Amino acid sequence: MNIKLIEFKNSKTFFINRILAMLLLILSGLFCGQSSPSQIDSLYNTTYALRKQGKYQEAIELNIKLIKDAKAQNYIKGAAYSCFEVANLYHNLGNYKESLAYLDKALDYNKDIKIPELYSKIYTELGKNYSMLSLLQNAIDNYKRAEQWALKIADNGLREKSLAYVYSCQAVSYEAIGDINASILAAEKAFSKKQDVISATRLAKNYILYKNDLIKGKKFLEVSEGLLELDSSVTPYQKIIFLHAKGLYYNKNKEYKKSAEAYLKGIELAKELKRPNEEKELYKNLYQTYKDEEKNENERLKALEKYTLINDSIDNKNKEIIEIPLQKIVKEKNEVYKQNYRVFLLVGVALLMIVLFAAYVQIQKVKKRKKISILEKEKVILRKEEVILKKEEETKELKQKVNESFEDLIQLAKDNSPQFWIRFQEVYPTFLGKMLDINPKFTTAELILSAYIYIGVSSKEIASYTYRSLKTIENTRYSLRKKLLIAPDENLSLWLRNYIAND
Repeated sequence: MNIKLIEFKNSKTFFINRILAMLLLILSGLFCGQSSPSQIDSLYNTTYALRKQGKYQEAIELNIKLIKDAKAQNYIKGAAYSCFEVANLYHNLGNYKESLAYLDKALDYNKDIKIPELYSKIYTELGKNYSMLSLLQNAIDNYKRAEQWALKIADNGLREKSLAYVYSCQAVSYEAIGDINASILAAEKAFSKKQDVISATRLAKNYILYKNDLIKGKKFLEVSEGLLELDSSVTPYQKIIFLHAKGLYYNKNKEYKKSAEAYLKGIELAKELKRPNEEKELYKNLYQTYKDEEKNENERLKALEKYTLINDSIDNKNKEIIEIPLQKIVKEKNEVYKQNYRVFLLVGVALLMIVLFAAYVQIQKVKKRKKISILEKEKVILRKEEVILKKEEETKELKQKVNESFEDLIQLAKDNSPQFWIRFQEVYPTFLGKMLDINPKFTTAELILSAYIYIGVSSKEIASYTYRSLKTIENTRYSLRKKLLIAPDENLSLWLRNYIAND
């Protein structure tokens, strides 16, 4: 890079910083009053400037005020976009509980205006949150919904940008579930839509880690580095992602000192931005580099302890909020079930009417006929026998599927998997509705316990699987009996099976 280009870049940076400073001064003055729709849009664009400076909390406070002002002005679009922005910022800070809450608000607002781009953003962000909470299949499902909405965006440039964001996030979740080919494909699709630091770095990482192709990995790293130098829109978070990949490259190339330097720079940035997930992964890789380098034991242990401490903190926080997305998933499944039930009911009524009409026509034909040959009767009997045999075969197949599903449920119960409750409802779709018919105030814990009991798991086994005390399980079981109005001497497991099976 020549001197003139450096001078141009420096003057350009100075000019941008001056503009940002002026915007922040205007912003501080406007905080005291209520903003108009045009001011809301203008201030919303300031969020990116704050994000570039790593001022996430200030950006959150700005957008919360914009939500309030937009609601007062009945400016639904402004409220919807600011809710999404707050959700994204909270996700970046690792606060998934608040992120999910604001995404729900954004969805509520967008129901009235139905902006495809915003729907794509919201479902992508939901996918990112679910991914961080290890609900990976739900994350991928939301990315697919985000892609469908992105394809509906009329503006070509905006559509390509939205799709690039979806594919880039999709690649992370596919990698997490171990589907590396799908992850690489998603990363390549993201890069083809938009050549930015994130997509280029993701490809570099894929080639380095999974294809063991350091030449291609280095090529994409150089693309990322060029964008970091020339693209004024690059954020500190993107620098962290680049440093992470750079550290991986140097580690694989056995340049351990350079690898550690890249990781340490990334860790400092992650600390400044308060991004514990990135900090955790960087410490993990730093430990591996120290180990490969045969660094002294104190340095290795220090990196490992840092990783363990942050990882435990994140796990504890995620356990506290895992019920929130699970409740949301259950609610969505119930809504789909209710919609499908209505459709099935209408189709059933229509089919019944058709059958009745056909029967009536047939009866009229029979009345007109004087004789029915024995051969025709035999054909009718044979057809009925074929139907009965077919039904018997279908019943056998259904029983086989139920047995397989039951074994799957038992294994999920033993693993204390968050997927147990979701899978249980797929196998026994009427269970939740019938339970809520008795008492709509059941807690999620009580419903999950009733599911365990329904499939024959004892209290002692439930306590072992869920890492809870037997007394806690018995207390929840007592509360469940009370809400079900079951007599003390009645077997709870048999009662549940008889009730659910009785239509």
